Amino acid sequence: METKPSKIQAATRRQALKAGLAVATLPLIPAIARQAAAQERKTTTVHGFETAADIAKAEQEGEFLYYTHDSEPAAAGIVEAFGKDFPKIKGKYFRLQNSSLFSKVLSERQAGQYNVDVIQFSEPTTALDFQKRGGYTRYVSPQASFYAPEHLSNPVGDYFWVGVTFAGIAYNTEKVKPEDAPKGWKDIVKPIWANAVNVKQSNSGMQFVQWYELRKLYGDNFWKEFAKLKPRGFDSRVQLFDRLAKGDDKLCALAEFAGYLLHKEKGAPIAFVAPEDGLPASPLLNGVADRAPHPQAARLFVDWMMSPRGQAHQQNDKYLYYGSVRKDAPPMPGGTRLSNYKLLTPTDMTALMATRDAFNAEWNKMLGML
Repeated sequence: METKPSKIQAATRRQALKAGLAVATLPLIPAIARQAAAQERKTTTVHGFETAADIAKAEQEGEFLYYTHDSEPAAAGIVEAFGKDFPKIKGKYFRLQNSSLFSKVLSERQAGQYNVDVIQFSEPTTALDFQKRGGYTRYVSPQASFYAPEHLSNPVGDYFWVGVTFAGIAYNTEKVKPEDAPKGWKDIVKPIWANAVNVKQSNSGMQFVQWYELRKLYGDNFWKEFAKLKPRGFDSRVQLFDRLAKGDDKLCALAEFAGYLLHKEKGAPIAFVAPEDGLPASPLLNGVADRAPHPQAARLFVDWMMSPRGQAHQQNDKYLYYGSVRKDAPPMPGGTRLSNYKLLTPTDMTALMATRDAFNAEWNKMLGML
């Protein structure tokens, strides 16, 4: 169970976010050019993309540590793909769900430990909070020009949107009659799903976003009705879809499209529903950590992640399938693009963060974790 933050910690996060929003509204396009020029760095083209990292020094460093919210196979696949392009640099990773990862890195820094080189969060207020705490090393990648201003941090160079994950509804086609199949979000609170529906735990950034967006659409009572079904909560989307595929659960209420594709390709008897009201979506935010022990390797890794090579891996790896926001990104598997879906993405970070404690309390109580 995730440790609930103290009132002082929660207040600090809200204050940091409020202070940061004024900065976040400044124009970004001129900033990219100004900050890139200010770095006065030499760029190198490697594997078809530009990097401002010193590749020779990165190879001397020989390694980097990557903190991520992604699953074990997803994280392993990312560092392995990078390693194929840069075999002299060994990537290591550590993974936890979003809130737990944030708590870990804060605890390390309070103890004077600076272990991580690159860090990725799955929820925007976490990245903004980390930014206001000085958690990032500002590095304006040559790849930043391939991203729209809204997909970069402000000021530019702290983090970028490595991709977007979004969720609909999924159900087991062998356990659910056609006439009972859900068509929209309001269908997930029907009594037929009692003791047969799953979700993620409260430390998931994506779960927080879904709770927030559907609460805005349908009101406070929506999730109260859902709680009556006694849903089961798990740490990862792999667990959710494994249970759904085996028939242990009939319905997945947080069905990330990436998880659906992976299990559908394995022949699982499942179907995906994209409600007309929209699909909750969350950006995945990646950047070089402050005081990174391997700064050049970290910069090179971020450049690779932003490049067509890294983005192709994000979109096509079976454990990821994240939609790319890079301007020249090809379609996702199946020929779809993010623009093909109506996405529900939080825009008011202050309002989102103000509900975090309420979400934790409601979700943990619902899952019997209090």
